[in-house]
Amino acid sequence: MVLLILLNGVLGFFNYQQYQQNILTSSQEKAIYEVLSQNHIILYTDLLTKFPPMRKIALRAPSYSRDDIKQQFFAGEDTTVTVEFDKTIIKSQDKTLTMQGNEGTIVFTNGTRQSKKTTLEEAKKEAMAFVDSLQKSTEKFEIGNVRQTEDGYEFIFFQKYKGMWIFSNHYKVYTGQSGISSVELTYFEVEGFTGEKKDICFSDEALLTFLMEIEKEREQTGNYETITVQKMELGYDFQEMEELTADNVAKLVPCYYIYVLGKQQPYRINAYTNEMIKPIKVQNDDVS
Repeated sequence: MVLLILLNGVLGFFNYQQYQQNILTSSQEKAIYEVLSQNHIILYTDLLTKFPPMRKIALRAPSYSRDDIKQQFFAGEDTTVTVEFDKTIIKSQDKTLTMQGNEGTIVFTNGTRQSKKTTLEEAKKEAMAFVDSLQKSTEKFEIGNVRQTEDGYEFIFFQKYKGMWIFSNHYKVYTGQSGISSVELTYFEVEGFTGEKKDICFSDEALLTFLMEIEKEREQTGNYETITVQKMELGYDFQEMEELTADNVAKLVPCYYIYVLGKQQPYRINAYTNEMIKPIKVQNDDVS
């Protein structure tokens, strides 16, 4: 652990010299690959090499009615609506949508087509077609990650805002032999960039923070198997908070998502502070 701290300091010194250009040099890139390799971590992805200062992004709680939801998800279908405390449940013959504030789950009773074996590419096309059918003309969602499950695949679509990933806004589409089985969604309305631009940590610095987190986990579990990093993305998400409500959910910070083979959730790092972001609890509001 002491060695990792020293390495972090050395890389931090070199990165400080590069902040005027906001670029990662080839020597820095080579160094982090070697450090990770020596600690049994395989980096199976390209690294970001440019790091201009970034602003925060302001959000607001979504405003919608039950009619809006029915139009978006059940256009032309006969439905029944049930309200259970803070949940709104809308059912049709083919699917059930449960909404709770800015979060929702869609379950398809018998999938979306007849059962047959499908390839990854075919499942991807089905997931993309479904998400495209829900998108508003002013919004754009793209596949951010794909994970194989016991029954098929999980496709995660994140919103793209002016070229940046908005990790807080996403669709998780689960597919199997009968097409799409279920969808999980989380959504806030993006107001735009806010505040002054601030420097962010470089990708190699974030990977050192990730490495120290892995070492902590290894010490706790005794599992020292080799780890494979499949993807590393820079985007926006919530910073660490214990509870979020419509009143205090206001800004997203730049952060890194690091995807590890075999892990369901990515490791998240605040790009302003170069600190791990822990899971947060979101408090939902009623649908009117």
